[in-house]
Amino acid sequence: MKFRKLIALLLASAMLVSLLAACTGSGSGDDGGGGTVTPPIVEPGVTPDPPSGEPSAGAALAASLGLPYTPLSEMDPITFTYFIRDPGVAPRSDNPIIGIIETITNTKIEFEFLVGDLETRMSVMLASGDWPDMAYFGGEARPFIDSGLALPLTSLIENNAPNLRSHYAPWWELMKHSDGEIYVAEIYGTPVGTQYINEHWGTAFWLQKAVLDHFGRAPATLDEYFDFIREYKELNPEIDGVPTIGFEILTEGWRRFCIDNPPMFMAGYGNWGPAAPVNQRSFDAPSAAGCRWTNDWNKPYYQKLNDEFHLGTINAETLTRSYDDYLATLASGAVLGLSDQLWNFNSGLDPLRAEGRFERTYLPLDFTYDGVTPMYLDQREFTGNNGLIVNRDVSDPVRLIQYMDYLIQEDVQRLLSWGLEGEHYFYNDRNFLERSQEQRDLQVESQWQEDNMGIRLYNQFPKMQGSFSDGNATTQGEQPDEYMAGLTDYDKELFAKLGIFNQTGLMRSIPAAWPAFYPYWSMTWEDGSAAGLANTRITDINERYLSQLVITAADNFDALWVEYVSAVQDIDASPLWEVIEQISQERLDAFFN
Repeated sequence: MKFRKLIALLLASAMLVSLLAACTGSGSGDDGGGGTVTPPIVEPGVTPDPPSGEPSAGAALAASLGLPYTPLSEMDPITFTYFIRDPGVAPRSDNPIIGIIETITNTKIEFEFLVGDLETRMSVMLASGDWPDMAYFGGEARPFIDSGLALPLTSLIENNAPNLRSHYAPWWELMKHSDGEIYVAEIYGTPVGTQYINEHWGTAFWLQKAVLDHFGRAPATLDEYFDFIREYKELNPEIDGVPTIGFEILTEGWRRFCIDNPPMFMAGYGNWGPAAPVNQRSFDAPSAAGCRWTNDWNKPYYQKLNDEFHLGTINAETLTRSYDDYLATLASGAVLGLSDQLWNFNSGLDPLRAEGRFERTYLPLDFTYDGVTPMYLDQREFTGNNGLIVNRDVSDPVRLIQYMDYLIQEDVQRLLSWGLEGEHYFYNDRNFLERSQEQRDLQVESQWQEDNMGIRLYNQFPKMQGSFSDGNATTQGEQPDEYMAGLTDYDKELFAKLGIFNQTGLMRSIPAAWPAFYPYWSMTWEDGSAAGLANTRITDINERYLSQLVITAADNFDALWVEYVSAVQDIDASPLWEVIEQISQERLDAFFN
């Protein structure tokens, strides 16, 4: 491939420069002996000058690609390990973009992905104190912080990462733990510039495009949604030799939001989490947080699922599938509908895209109860705990923070998310980033991007989200013209048939700007505290009852619902609500002060 040959040539040239520098006595250490060089502290956006003499391999490569210089180019090679809470496959070892970053920074990242159960894996890490240099646990990092296993990052960032400090400036105080230290380097929810919304990656009811194509319109209500699914299923009992599945529900582990959250959205709430606020639009802390599980708006949704189970729309097997089995089931193309967040199941659609079965992928819908305004779309919001934490025993914390500081610079972010100019994109006559059709076709599969682009580094480290300083979107899918041009022929025809212009076209929601204490799910409490125990007990009850409510005999549903509500009400959840109130006020104080 021409691209790989180009990168191989650049990397080989960089290695040659390194050898020449070694032969002329220009070592990487300050004493000429190959030791570590401490980068100077510079202001954000100010690139330090390379040392005089022959450039290092990394410096030469950065210059040849128009990337900023970093003193990391003069340092000895180092490797950091990084645990990701999700199953996955590490990028190929010859990934050219990651190879560029490794050469420039002399830093290699070894990713470890989840195998088995996350809770078990985290428990082993906590008990042994043995875990990788970094980890992304989503919102579950609190036990590592409370146990002293996580490294404080405040002074490290302030003293060694001016670009990262500038990036976090709007949320700096919100990022601080109760002890005043920052432990979580936020990697999602740090918006910059214009926020383009062409696709929805959050919660929705997803309907297979083939069903929408068949009816020529979107269903208007949840009842009609299931009517569409049942009618299409009756007409198509098999899809490509696989028995058709009406509606899938994932209930495994922390991903059980697929069964927990839909009634909250049906009632017009955003993705708040364990409680329902008194006023979800107010910038005042709520006067009381209500237990969302016993609200009247829950029962009709689970009653509907029970009805659909007895009509054959839902199979009992869906409630016991593992996450891997769930993705494999979606990859068959036989699933007509589901409620989920796109980021959670998107990888299961890759085989369908690879096979050109675009009609078996999905579009989002935002149903609510009668008269309720849908609130499914959020403006990108800061959460404060959706990032990586660093092991207190990491070998060189300064190097790691300086590496992150290099990645967050705009030119490097563009390389990671868009690739190399000329190979993956070009600037059109309006100075917008654009791709040729050949480039779009090549990049359509997420695994191809994993193996050939810097998307893994972009996703798992602090990032720019929104637009660059020149107005271009930070990712291809958010660039409006590029999004439209990148649609498949099938999608273009279907969108025209449905009268929409992008993936969110069937949704009625307007992106909401939430108060500073949104969402509650991003709040954490001490492990073993009264609040934590209350939350665990509620979770346990939901795990025990909600699936039963879907498959119980129709004439037993009401009795089982009363039993479920009684079990929840027996829990003294007041410590949980008090902590939510307290953290809400702390966030407001930090945001407005």
